[in-house]
Amino acid sequence: MSTLTKVFVVVLVVFSITFTTMTISIVAQTTDWRDTAQKYEEHARVADTNLRNLIAASAAELATARDTIKSHLEKIGELEGQVQTSASEAAKLRADLAKADSEKSSAEAMNRGLLAQLQISESARGEYKKHRDDIEKRNIELERRNMDLNDRVNEQTAKITVLMEQKRQYEQQINILKPRSGVALEEPSGTEMAGVRPITPVTASGIRGKVTNVEGTLVQISVGSADGVKSGMEFTVSRGNQYVGKLQIQNVTPDQAAGRMLNTAMAPTRGDQVTDSAALGPR
Repeated sequence: MSTLTKVFVVVLVVFSITFTTMTISIVAQTTDWRDTAQKYEEHARVADTNLRNLIAASAAELATARDTIKSHLEKIGELEGQVQTSASEAAKLRADLAKADSEKSSAEAMNRGLLAQLQISESARGEYKKHRDDIEKRNIELERRNMDLNDRVNEQTAKITVLMEQKRQYEQQINILKPRSGVALEEPSGTEMAGVRPITPVTASGIRGKVTNVEGTLVQISVGSADGVKSGMEFTVSRGNQYVGKLQIQNVTPDQAAGRMLNTAMAPTRGDQVTDSAALGPR
């Protein structure tokens, strides 16, 4: 029930009471006024009771309405607090969005810089690839030349080996026969190697041999005094194309010699080649 309706009811009840009282007064002045007055008095009591009940109900409804209004005000306060919180969060989100936009711009600028660097790197990579291809071509050419030189060296080494063996046999014959006038030395046989055709004439060569035994720093070789080895001589020790070290002779016998390593690039082993160091120097 609305407030306007309640006011209208109250006014109606008051009007009814007033009208009833006036009616009672008029009727009492005419005929049988007592009975009529009693009836209207009862009606007035009933109306007064209804009015009191209606006022009590209106007061209860008014209290309920006040409680509802208070509850609504509290909810409005909560909603206002939520609105403030939402506004604060929205401001924070706007700040985050602005920061994200700034970071995006920075990232795009960095990306452009990286793309430029990538293009430069690709250009440098192309130049490097071209340079590498040129180097590979040069390496192939150098390997081919190295193979030709190795073949030449092997050919020369084979010829030198033949000449060294001939020299050794000559010196052995000299030591056995002792030099005498009129004694002819036989040409050593069995020293030629089939299939060896030197490209250029071979000049006098140094003494060559192999390592036959290694004990610590003491190294024994396969050539001796019969081959021209003398105490104090130095030999270069090699393994294929690798330099092993320098050997100084200390003890010499006719067919072998022994000495100690002066310096080493690696440890000598049996089978390493030895060459007179003097023969390797300038002639």
